[in-house]
Amino acid sequence: MHCDECKREAEATVKRLPGFVAVTFAETAAVVIITDKSPVPAVGGLPKDMGYRGSHLTIHGTVSCTGDKATLVAKGSGMTLQLTGDKLADLKKKIGGKNRFQVSGALTGKSLQLESFNPADWKD
Repeated sequence: MHCDECKREAEATVKRLPGFVAVTFAETAAVVIITDKSPVPAVGGLPKDMGYRGSHLTIHGTVSCTGDKATLVAKGSGMTLQLTGDKLADLKKKIGGKNRFQVSGALTGKSLQLESFNPADWKD
């Protein structure tokens, strides 16, 4: 963040996201926390000179595989994301009986470029 005004603008923008809980700013990133029941937000309206390059997401959900495709249904909101990337084959091997995961990756539209995953349990 190169100035306080940009930080205030960015903070005001993310506070308008449905389900907003908190935001933490680092030098080159912002970590935004939203409630489980909120849809995955499309972030827009940030100051143009901030160089917004995309979103990184960590989310709990249920994974299902059909052929060479994998889909995550987000816990709480029910939003569906297509999972892509090199780690997809590793994820498919881990599913065997368990299909609840915490996944992380770069968000592009309705697709998540899978970077990491861990089995997750939660109460319905």
